Amino acid sequence: MDNDTQLLTPKQVAEILGIHQKTVHLWLRSGRLTGTKISYRAWRIPRSALNSFIENNSNLSKQTTYPNNNSSREIAEKGAEGNQQEYGPNHSHNKMKYYIRDIMGEQPHEK
Repeated sequence: MDNDTQLLTPKQVAEILGIHQKTVHLWLRSGRLTGTKISYRAWRIPRSALNSFIENNSNLSKQTTYPNNNSSREIAEKGAEGNQQEYGPNHSHNKMKYYIRDIMGEQPHEK
């Protein structure tokens, strides 16, 4: 079987991506990762679907925008001075929220 038609188990996908197997199942159920359910509990993921998932969710080539057009590095470099005024009392919580969104490749929601 060549690499594109190879079917992987969620456990194999989790090992390849270095994540927990439950995360793979969550992505399969939500449709974020394409796979085929072969029985009540068993899934199979084509290698080609995994490759396109990795390509589409890689944050190496994406440029995420942050509020006020600041990058995460600029936010971190600002330091404590003035952060309470600009970002409010939950600044560290907001910073973490944007960091997680950047990792997951999500765009911030507009209010």
